[in-house]
Amino acid sequence: MNSLIMAVHILVASFWIGGMLFMVLALSPYVRKLPEDISIKAYQEVGKRYSFWGTVIGLPLLFLTGLYNMKTMGVTFSDLLNWKNQYASTLHHKIHLFILTVILAIIHDFYVGPRSHLGKKFKVIARIIGVINLILGISIIYLAAKLRMGG
Repeated sequence: MNSLIMAVHILVASFWIGGMLFMVLALSPYVRKLPEDISIKAYQEVGKRYSFWGTVIGLPLLFLTGLYNMKTMGVTFSDLLNWKNQYASTLHHKIHLFILTVILAIIHDFYVGPRSHLGKKFKVIARIIGVINLILGISIIYLAAKLRMGG
């Protein structure tokens, strides 16, 4: 069961990061070449679908499977306050970055992103939040790898 939960955690994390990389590296360069009305529609449609699967389904799944994995590794919430334990300290940082990611994803997906077609300000803010979230996601992946190597 532990391996299954870890596999789900890794799969969902791969979807989350992979989706953001797809948007930045594949979708955006292509869509920017389209006429503006088609470009806006494409971003809005893909954004809605990705928001549902990535933010609404994926982030809660990451949280739940992460809690389970934490329990499996024998880490308690009080351990997260113990900065002398390298593993708990790294996990503490990972959790904080995850919380920041969730906040930014909600702002991006449900406020700024849907308004990005209304003006340059929203479009720029949506892009900045998206890039920040990608960097945070890659940082979380690094911390996850560090945890798997012992902390």
